[in-house]
Amino acid sequence: MAEAYLDTSVLIKLYVAETFSTEVEHFVGEASGIVISRLSTLEWHCAMARRARTGQITQDYLNLARTEFTRHLAEGYFRIVPYDDPLLSDALRVLDSANPVPLRTLDAIHLTAVRNADVTRIATADDVMRRAALQLQLEVAYFGE
Repeated sequence: MAEAYLDTSVLIKLYVAETFSTEVEHFVGEASGIVISRLSTLEWHCAMARRARTGQITQDYLNLARTEFTRHLAEGYFRIVPYDDPLLSDALRVLDSANPVPLRTLDAIHLTAVRNADVTRIATADDVMRRAALQLQLEVAYFGE
């Protein structure tokens, strides 16, 4: 199976047992490579910290997950799309192309990262992202409810 881009809603499922985590692990295991954006790393840390603040995970679990995520980044487990000015400029075209789906700023950036990485598959648990990706003629693996 070809490379796949994971948005943060799916990336989290690799580190926290949530609905569809097992299916995400299977999906990742079948992909020839996993692509994320530089933005995903910040979003991952924010989402994990929020889970710790709200009691969904413990501080010890957060520390272990951070260590594992950092190791995965260092070992090249993910191909990372850079977050730069050209990416932001391209996001305007993605925003127009996804119309009429009401894209949020960060969703437009993620979808632009997919296109800039020459990836045609995206995994998401976000319905707006799913609809926009379909509008952009991407193959979507949806892990939402």
